[in-house]
Amino acid sequence: VGVALSARKKYAPDLLIVVSPVYIWLAFMSLQAHKEERFLYPIYPLICVAAASVIDSFPDFFHDKYANEQSIFEKIAKGLRPLTLGFILCTSHSRTFSMLNGYGAPLQIYQHLEYHEDTGPGSILCVGSEWHRYPSSFFVPSYISEVRWIDDGFRGLLPFPFNETLGGTTAAPSYFNTKNKASDKQYLKDIGACNLLMELDLRRPYPSRGNDLSTWETLASLPFLDRELSPALYRSFFIPYQWEHKNVFGLYKLLRRLPTDQGQLKANSSGGHATVASVS
Repeated sequence: VGVALSARKKYAPDLLIVVSPVYIWLAFMSLQAHKEERFLYPIYPLICVAAASVIDSFPDFFHDKYANEQSIFEKIAKGLRPLTLGFILCTSHSRTFSMLNGYGAPLQIYQHLEYHEDTGPGSILCVGSEWHRYPSSFFVPSYISEVRWIDDGFRGLLPFPFNETLGGTTAAPSYFNTKNKASDKQYLKDIGACNLLMELDLRRPYPSRGNDLSTWETLASLPFLDRELSPALYRSFFIPYQWEHKNVFGLYKLLRRLPTDQGQLKANSSGGHATVASVS
């Protein structure tokens, strides 16, 4: 409504018709019990159209009030348009940079799987607390036979491997439920069967699996922004010369299980201190 009023002479009623789905969608989604930001994706283009019309209408605010087209206020308003657009572009690029460089490690680490076929055919890739950042089976090379979840405390229902013998997509296997409760069948009970492991090490007081040098070796690691320990301003937007220093980073790791004899040798030689192999 505010958009239509601010640009009523230049765009109305066409603008109101174009952006009306925004109000309809917001009203409909507001009635839903469960709300997420991704539910707004369908109306993002219309929000951009509405915002552009408001910026373009800046001078009209003063043109309506001052009949003289040469009003100093109208000239200032016209000059504000490129400044406003420039600010939006800079802020958007800053936000995008922070998101890609702060949280882009999972996609890059999964791509690194293709360089480790020497792990052997039939390998099992295990994912624990990082199940929600598992991108897709398209990132998993053919030498990995399964991707399995391990129990790290999550009590919700997780995806199961597709089993066409149960009826395909039309079936409702017994391990599914309508309450999103975890099934005891969704986790791999024997963690010793894991050949590879994805792990996020946020340097918390409790130990991570990757610190056990007698069991795991780090194949690749990348910095991952620790949102809990980083200031809101610096983690949300890239500020040159400050972003890397003000934020706190953990490590997103790809780990591989060591043979028993090799693991013991490595643990003894390192004196119990973890080493990290990073990949750029």
